[in-house]
Amino acid sequence: MISWWRRQRLKVTLSRSSSPNLYRSFLDQLLLRNSQNPNIVAAFNTNLRFYDNALEFAHSVASYMTAALDKGAGVILFPEYFGNLLMGIAGEPIDLDDPSTLELLSMISPILYSTYVDIFSQISAKTDATIVAGTLAFVENGKLVNRTFVFRRGNVILTQDKAHLMPMEEKWGMSRGSRLGLFDLGTQKAGVLVCMDATYYEQSRILENMGARLLLVPSANPAPFYLGEQIRGAWARAQTSQVFTVQSFLVGKLGDYVFEGKAGVYAPHDYTEDLSGIVALSKKYNQEELVTAVLDYERLNRVRQPRDFRFQAELSKFYQSKLPLDRF
Repeated sequence: MISWWRRQRLKVTLSRSSSPNLYRSFLDQLLLRNSQNPNIVAAFNTNLRFYDNALEFAHSVASYMTAALDKGAGVILFPEYFGNLLMGIAGEPIDLDDPSTLELLSMISPILYSTYVDIFSQISAKTDATIVAGTLAFVENGKLVNRTFVFRRGNVILTQDKAHLMPMEEKWGMSRGSRLGLFDLGTQKAGVLVCMDATYYEQSRILENMGARLLLVPSANPAPFYLGEQIRGAWARAQTSQVFTVQSFLVGKLGDYVFEGKAGVYAPHDYTEDLSGIVALSKKYNQEELVTAVLDYERLNRVRQPRDFRFQAELSKFYQSKLPLDRF
């Protein structure tokens, strides 16, 4: 439990490290490219590092944005838990296995939320690119959620909470998301699957049925890189739903946990000349890297072969007789 003295010290630290006055001048003077191509997507492997103050975070976001915009990207994807890198402003140690970290998160959630949304809102107002700003885990109305935010022209155009939780997140008592949405990209529609949400086909099929042809997957996997594990997510959803998928990763170490993964862009295998379904893939799984790709939706529509999953409904009684639902 966080002591009274620690709480008082925390208030003083936050008043110094999170004030909008720290970054307002920098963002006011920031210039970013416009006239971006919505068919060019960008995804990052970003370092897992905690920022000491809001200005450092704003500088970092602007740097990532500049790199992506210089490639012409009109859709830019940050990784899962990117917003929580702001927890460094509290000046407190972060330990994923220590209950006091959750208590700290609950205490600073209002400041985390307002700072994260304000910085991304101001930066997104400088460009016409669409920004999927990773996710922010925070406490809202007494519930811990892991929420993605999509920004365009200074506004939040979509929010969505993670539904399929990691064992670690279940241990934390995180609430599951129960709502899916889409946003427009010119003539196309896009949706978001937060990390483990891409491991299961149901959400991607729902979004594809709603009209999505691009699914963005912010991720943070607390395990060493293994290709066989990674392809069960975004790559597999490109095959089962016959859409484009883009995935970003948080990479680095936090205590005993290693976060690794390869940022990538995927498509149905018939879309790619080598039939791999891989449009672009980062070279490294444990270092920062930017991946970009140009998406050809006309070609996608020509090669799409939507899968038919109706057989599962026909076999539902058989499934339930062998694997009763009350066992799950």
